[in-house]
Amino acid sequence: MYKQLFFLHKTKDDKALAHFKEVILVHLSELAGKEIKLAKVESNLLLDQKYSYFCEVEYESEDKMNVLLNTKAGKHLNKDLMDFHQLLTVISVNYNY
Repeated sequence: MYKQLFFLHKTKDDKALAHFKEVILVHLSELAGKEIKLAKVESNLLLDQKYSYFCEVEYESEDKMNVLLNTKAGKHLNKDLMDFHQLLTVISVNYNY
């Protein structure tokens, strides 16, 4: 199993939240083949970077994720993330090591 964790950086006005919900979550859901839900980050006191929201996408493997990222939806997601990357932290977790 391979997961990607997406953490939205906390900002004063949370203008990025609408874009995250309306664009990025749509692409992620299309790639995953199911609805990706957004969760509110309740606490992260020990971190310098504060986060407001979080979601995770699960794939069978890193190879399967790479195949999906080369689809039309994956390419749209990558393009969008390039413009949005300063407001987001993405962590990849590989359970198949």
